[in-house]
Amino acid sequence: MKKFTIEVEMQERWIPYFMSALKYMQYLGSVGSSRRVCLYSDGDGDFRPKFKTEIEWEEKPPVVDNGGDRYYYAG
Repeated sequence: MKKFTIEVEMQERWIPYFMSALKYMQYLGSVGSSRRVCLYSDGDGDFRPKFKTEIEWEEKPPVVDNGGDRYYYAG
């Protein structure tokens, strides 16, 4: 396990949805269940998050790229 911090900036109205998705991912991990967790990234609207972190990481390709709908999975 590695602990790291991500700084996020987004419109306040999106925060409960974003945090709910993270909370559900945490729940799934704790009970050993596998599901897709989706958050609609509405670039035409006001969902324009900015993320910043100090860790080094390698960008990975999605396992599925369905016309812009991307699924990432570490397998």
